[in-house]
This record gives sequence, C-alpha cells and structure tokens, in this order.
Amino acid sequence: MQHEQWQALLNNGNECFYDRRWLQAEFYYKEAYELLADNYQNNPYETDILLAWICTCHNLSALFEVQGDLDVSLRYLLVPHEYLQALSDDSVRDEDVKLIAIKALNITLQRLLSFSKKYPICEDCVNKLKALKVRLAQNEEVLH
Repeated sequence: MQHEQWQALLNNGNECFYDRRWLQAEFYYKEAYELLADNYQNNPYETDILLAWICTCHNLSALFEVQGDLDVSLRYLLVPHEYLQALSDDSVRDEDVKLIAIKALNITLQRLLSFSKKYPICEDCVNKLKALKVRLAQNEEVLH
C-alpha cells in the first residue's frame, strides 16, 4: 500500500475537520479507515499501518464528539481497543504480533480513560479500563 494514499486521505480529512466540513471529513476518515484496516489484516507486522488505523479511529471519534454524537464517538475509540485486546489475548497469535498489540493498547487505553473523564460511561467499563492499565504497567515492567 502506498503510504501517500492513506496519508492524503487523513490530511484531507484533517483539513475538512478544521474547516468544520463534517461530512467531507467523515468521508475521508472512513476511506482511510477502510484502506488501513484491510491492509493491516494482510500485514500484521506493519506497526505504522496499525498506528495510522488507530489514529484514524481516534479522528473519527473526535469528529463525532464535536458533533455531539458521543455514542458513535465512543464506538470509534472502542473498535481499535477491542481489536487489540483480542489480538493480545489470542493464544494462537504470533508472539511478535501480540507484543505489538500490547504496546498499542497503551494508546487506545489512554484515549478511553480521557473520554471517560469527560463523559459518563458505565462504571464496570471504567473499572475494566483501570484494571487493564495496571496489567499493562505490570507487563511493561516484565518486558524491561
């Protein structure tokens, strides 16, 4: 995949976002989302693609947040988070892929915790996020 293609989509989406052209921003972000998701499935060791996909999800979340659609905003934070959790917990997966997923979980976790401080989400969900934060910190100590 050409990096220029998804980068151009994200740049166009960002430009539309800052100009408050929400529908156009959504179009570009969703195009980038699909392109990156499909490509990452075929290239699970490409961390730059994974990180760009996570960024795109977070852009979509921010887009829906500014429009007041908090359910959709939260959903775009949960999509990469839940995917990475599944990867990291998969006993069949390659250890390198699992390690990449665990590292990337720190990114998605921070955004979810930040969201939960601004907007109410279920208490059980917050507790699970905090427990994951502790678990990731323990894993980080083991890895060093």
